[in-house]
Amino acid sequence: MRMQLTDKFLQSVKHSAAARRLEIRDLGCGGLEFRVTSAGVKSWSFRFRDAAGKQTRATIGEYPSIGLKAARAAADAMRSVVAAGGNPVEEKREARRTAGAKTFGALAARYLAEHAERHKRSHKRDARNLELHVLPHWRNRAAAAIKRGDVIELVEGLISADKPTLANRIQSLVSSIFTFGMDAAVVEANPCHRLKKRGSETVGRRVLSDDEIRLFWSGII
Repeated sequence: MRMQLTDKFLQSVKHSAAARRLEIRDLGCGGLEFRVTSAGVKSWSFRFRDAAGKQTRATIGEYPSIGLKAARAAADAMRSVVAAGGNPVEEKREARRTAGAKTFGALAARYLAEHAERHKRSHKRDARNLELHVLPHWRNRAAAAIKRGDVIELVEGLISADKPTLANRIQSLVSSIFTFGMDAAVVEANPCHRLKKRGSETVGRRVLSDDEIRLFWSGII
């Protein structure tokens, strides 16, 4: 079906139980298609032919989260991509892959594999601390979006749990990861730069016994 779509029509249209799905191509925007599933879900897509001449469809999103005006703008942008020899589906897939590669979780994985496992005896401890105390909060966040306040919040959470030494260790680990990320051109800044350790660590003291004192002196005489 083809027709000039309007906001009033989109709000009123319902799926016919006799059809598997309802597909309406917008005469006001080439390639734009409005779809209604048998469950009544409304969405937008863009139909085009790829470089090999195969007809395919790129998803735009659901209605009404994406209205008619926004859907037409998205379709116009995709049409420009096709005209330039590109493929909107492949571009969206690449964008998701690139975004995934820039998450803190991906950066932490690279840090462990490319730095910690090669140069640190404590790499297993780093991996354990990341999995227990950092990744549950930041795994899927963009690394570049993590700011100084986020680090402070993470560290203060550990201090509040009466783990000041662990808090300082986590802060140092996060700083190392971001320093590695800067060297690897993944991020441009380290949110821990010049951030003082916030945990107050107590140095343990013990009084030596007489036998230990004699053993100490016998060792230096």
